[in-house]
Amino acid sequence: MSTLKEKIVGSWYGMAVGDAMGLAIKGLKAATVRQMFGTMDGFKDVRPFLGKGIKRFKMPGLYGAQTQSALAAGDCLLKNKKGGAQEISELLVQLSTRGPEHYFGAYRHPEAGFGKAVSSLPEHPSGGTAEHRESNAVFSVMGIPVGLLHRNRMDTALRLGVETGLLMSRNLSEVTGVALAGYLASQLLLIEPGEQDVPLTGNDAKQVVSDAEEFCRKVEARFKETAPDLWEETPEPERGALEKTLRGLRERWDLKLEDVLGWIVQNASDRLKLKIAYPTQGYVLTLFPLALVLVLREGRGFNSALTLGLNMGKEANKTGVLIGAWAGALYGFPRIPDVWRSGLVNGKEIRLRGEGLFSGRLPKVAKDLCEMELDLTAKEFEMGKKYFPKLSSKFTRPTPRPALSWEDEETDEPEIPEKSNVAGWRKFQKDKTRAKRDRRRNLKPENADH
Repeated sequence: MSTLKEKIVGSWYGMAVGDAMGLAIKGLKAATVRQMFGTMDGFKDVRPFLGKGIKRFKMPGLYGAQTQSALAAGDCLLKNKKGGAQEISELLVQLSTRGPEHYFGAYRHPEAGFGKAVSSLPEHPSGGTAEHRESNAVFSVMGIPVGLLHRNRMDTALRLGVETGLLMSRNLSEVTGVALAGYLASQLLLIEPGEQDVPLTGNDAKQVVSDAEEFCRKVEARFKETAPDLWEETPEPERGALEKTLRGLRERWDLKLEDVLGWIVQNASDRLKLKIAYPTQGYVLTLFPLALVLVLREGRGFNSALTLGLNMGKEANKTGVLIGAWAGALYGFPRIPDVWRSGLVNGKEIRLRGEGLFSGRLPKVAKDLCEMELDLTAKEFEMGKKYFPKLSSKFTRPTPRPALSWEDEETDEPEIPEKSNVAGWRKFQKDKTRAKRDRRRNLKPENADH
């Protein structure tokens, strides 16, 4: 039986482990994961597969932007328990200001929606509501430190969860997901798994899901109270979407896993009005029910639940943080395999902050977050560039990708991708940046001669 401290540390550490493992295979289909790595039973080295399905180098065992955003939220809360969106906003922005070439500051491998959200934060110096509707489960992880720290102060956790979600997105499901991720972590702290690592009986598991439904209703009520204008803008079919999804999951809890996964896909497709092909696609309406089934029903211990989720591929880092945090809260730190605990890069600092979430204060010996993450990102950059000897010593990005939202501001020295015509590509990027800037200002873009 794990102590409360071990369970809180387990949730926090498990989140980072899940992120680091999942980041290595992000975007890969399940069949490709099997072909490359067999099974996701550890931190994988992507170097043999660069250019063969994996686009960018990632340091084995190092977490990415998902965990980094949770660390930012956690550090702010530990320094000021009553703190909220303003403090988190400032720290997120600070993390984006310095970093190696081709990185978004100190952030590692963020998706475009994350960069867009962080880049817009300076426009809201007092916190407030995001101007965009990112809905790809990008920010759910930021609710985990809220839930762990305020585990006995549910009203506070609810308020901070909604405020944090609104800071990053206007999407109701996304905001609800931020608050719910932390709530579920806090609730699983109270539960002990059964014999032979059987998580919960059917009725107990259904009760967890039922309680989550009720919590979603409370979140939406808080959302309506906090942002009434935004609530009115939210289409009626989107209201209650996560609550209804959880209810549908509970009603189908005893079905075969294949049937449950099929329903998750169909339910998300119907509610999002999108073609959803995999339960591991990056949406709150897919990842939350999937992670709950794997942690509460299918898994047999921390490693089993996480491996099951990661083997499904696609948005594996997002699946990983949810399963890692929830399974860690259920089983506790000692139940995370030794090789995973020792293999996590920066594990000492992660554990320190987990202990801080238990005690309610940031340990004095904990490193400054910005400097810590900048050092880790620089280390990954230096390690990665030697695996692309055909490129210049300046190290350009291994594979081209579309310019991300935060690159719009790079007008003085535009990015130079790996193109033979360096001067021409530079002019193309500069003109593209100017056009995007003009569109944001509601001006007619200049006619650029590429």
